[in-house]
Amino acid sequence: MKYYSSLIRLLLTILMISILSFQPYIASAEETTATGDVEVETDELEDIDYDTDDTDGVFLDIDVIPDDYDHSVYSAALSTVYLEENTAGGDQELSLLTDRSMDSEQIKTSIEEEKGVLTCVFPNTYNAVGELKKAVTNSFVKNISISKTESTVTVTIKYQSTCIVSTTYDEQGVSFTFSKASYSIRIHLPEGVTGNQITDIDYYYDHKFVLKIPGKWKSFYDQYPILQRNNAITSLKVSQSGNHTLITVKTSRLQGYKYEQQGDYLFVNVNDPRKIYKNIVVLDAGHGGKDFGARSRGAKEKNINFKIIYTLAKEYFNSSASNVKAYWSRYNDKFISLSARARFASEVQADLFVSLHMNSAPNTRANGMEVYYARSNNGVSSMGLKSQTLARRMHDQLEENLSIPSRGVKKAEFYVLRHNTVPAILIELGFISGNRDHNKITSSGYQKNAAKNIYDCISNVFKSYPTGR
Repeated sequence: MKYYSSLIRLLLTILMISILSFQPYIASAEETTATGDVEVETDELEDIDYDTDDTDGVFLDIDVIPDDYDHSVYSAALSTVYLEENTAGGDQELSLLTDRSMDSEQIKTSIEEEKGVLTCVFPNTYNAVGELKKAVTNSFVKNISISKTESTVTVTIKYQSTCIVSTTYDEQGVSFTFSKASYSIRIHLPEGVTGNQITDIDYYYDHKFVLKIPGKWKSFYDQYPILQRNNAITSLKVSQSGNHTLITVKTSRLQGYKYEQQGDYLFVNVNDPRKIYKNIVVLDAGHGGKDFGARSRGAKEKNINFKIIYTLAKEYFNSSASNVKAYWSRYNDKFISLSARARFASEVQADLFVSLHMNSAPNTRANGMEVYYARSNNGVSSMGLKSQTLARRMHDQLEENLSIPSRGVKKAEFYVLRHNTVPAILIELGFISGNRDHNKITSSGYQKNAAKNIYDCISNVFKSYPTGR
């Protein structure tokens, strides 16, 4: 029994000595307040096993109280490295903080976007954290390295290159926010250029589109290459035209696209039209090429149709205020077969089809506007819309706002109507042969008014019958 009692007393003595002699190397701000400054030998910091487990969204938490260091040499000490997840937005924020205020303009950062490497240099800074090389799992940030050379501390961060990185400076260091981006193309915007200065042209019929950036930036994009990650994109070319830089994107098939600015980047999404656009309409200018349509007193129907529904209506449908993406069955004076016109609606995944024509009759006293739909294509669409309803709404819009008599809403099995898979109508806007209609439908004022009312009607139909996308 005496032997066991002596052994127990010996073990208790060893335990008490261990507790009294223990000095922690890392302390939080709260611990510092309670226990006073904790001395840390920087040479020993390399051996510390920092906790990189993701606990409640914290991937890395290093908070060190610096030694007394020479303030005549160092402006501050790098003392905190903290990586956490913003659970609300899914972003992650990395903070590199110093123990005292320093001029943020002295901190130099550089980013290699394509490689996903961010470098941050703290001049005249004491390295309280010590040399560090840490891999981080399940994080946008993959690796953090800290090194020092004389009085300079360099922090190198490797991260997922698909992330958007934004930088925030404050009095005690710098923070980087890493956000996951879903995009097909990432374009670094030159300094002074904003997203609302960029214009675009959709050459959908050639399976390509062009973004126009003001300024001469070809050499800039040699330095900051454009990143693309979409299998539908077959080529991406940067060129210069006058005082604009052109980015031409070609795709393997007809695609929709949209772009927006986030920070220093323009992000472009490329996908099937219905995955990009909320509302899609096909506008069909009747006749074209060798098919003149009706003619009277030197006027050709194909030209009037084209001017109204393409040249003039394009101004409204392509405006920033438009809620409708328009595709045109023909974009020049070209012959397009009836089957190709009807089939085009399926190719662009349209929601509506509107064809424009001018009427003609041997009797010049025949005048007026009429709108047709096909009984064979009058089912309720996914929008809850029937061709007859679309025809009625277009008729009423034109009757109310154009100074032309109405001949009503009518049924007819025109090819482009009965072979369509979406609500489809055909407008006969007036008689090119009519003694009253001819002067109206050939006047520029009437044509512009007609284009605007066709746009207004289609836009309002989509508001009344949303696609749900």
